[in-house]
Amino acid sequence: MNRGGATAITVTWDRTLQVPRSFTWRARRYRIERVLHTWVIDTAWWDERSHISRHYTRVLAEGRVFDLYFDRLRRAWYLEKALN
Repeated sequence: MNRGGATAITVTWDRTLQVPRSFTWRARRYRIERVLHTWVIDTAWWDERSHISRHYTRVLAEGRVFDLYFDRLRRAWYLEKALN
């Protein structure tokens, strides 16, 4: 599924450390080497039609940088962009 440029992905989550460990994109598994940055976007909570609630994670995986996010409303992971 594509959500405005984002692509649905599968993420392996480390529950103890509360960080992603790997993700699968285009039938390839990427091992996450490091979490570089995290942030949250939570807007329009008063209007369910335009409400967005996402937890973003910028990661270094296989020598590349990716922005992933967990859509809290849909309970699903997405790859927003590959930065390099």
